[in-house]
Amino acid sequence: MSRSPALPPAEPGSAGFSALKARYLLLAFLSINGGVGLGVVALARLLPLPSDDPVLAYVVYCVTFVLTCIWSWQRGRRAHLQMRRLWSNWRAAIPWGSLLRVVPALVVLSMGTTLLMLYWVSLSFPELAESMLDSLGEEEGETAWPQVYQGLRWLSIAVVAPITEEWLFRGILLHRWSLKWGLDRGLLASSVVFGLLYPNPLGLTVFGLVMGLLYLKARSLSLPILAHALNNILALALGSLGGGVVEQVDPIGSFHLYYSLCCLVLAGFIVIPFLRCHWPERGAHLPYFVNCSHSC
Repeated sequence: MSRSPALPPAEPGSAGFSALKARYLLLAFLSINGGVGLGVVALARLLPLPSDDPVLAYVVYCVTFVLTCIWSWQRGRRAHLQMRRLWSNWRAAIPWGSLLRVVPALVVLSMGTTLLMLYWVSLSFPELAESMLDSLGEEEGETAWPQVYQGLRWLSIAVVAPITEEWLFRGILLHRWSLKWGLDRGLLASSVVFGLLYPNPLGLTVFGLVMGLLYLKARSLSLPILAHALNNILALALGSLGGGVVEQVDPIGSFHLYYSLCCLVLAGFIVIPFLRCHWPERGAHLPYFVNCSHSC
């Protein structure tokens, strides 16, 4: 039996989220991405830079996601939504103890699920698995501007991704789908779609669930944005300091399997209790409407 809807149907302002349907958001994203991609290719011709340089990929990513967020903000305002309520409660206390436990656990979980996926792929397609493993490494040598590449890489992963992805998936899609299907299903759907955008869908789906629960708890995007940024910075730091030791083990085999299972067990001791403890209660309200009741 499903839980009760996240909000009563007559909740003031809920109709405005119909203007933020997922298909509209996807269409806007694809249109913006296409336009930005063409613009960047044209710009590359004016610069001493190949059109396939990875620097350009980060430029396209940053501009596309920022413009998509701006589009969603403007569309929501035209639908008479007070978009600032999705960001409200900035002064909420930060649960550092909880963050410093769950964020490293999410990084370990991501490592475990990635290696487990590579192991299973290697059983039938060993060359594909090795190629996927190699793609996890640094791309510095493939760019004409290594310093610019590193700067854009850190900017994209540590700043742009946490802000824009949390806005789109937790701020917009979580509200839209929770109003349509109920909070439990909206939380799951927004997390699954978030996970499917990455090569590691299982690990990133769990990551999306944790970010959604942090958002519901704090009623502000500041907490999941901070957690997202810490997660990405830790993952980048581990990679820079030699966290890719498992990439040097050739070929993919039992080592990767055992390593991944150890990661999953260790992360599970923290992530599973977190999900159980913070899962929203029956009839819980979404941040936009709770913030409305506090500010109206």
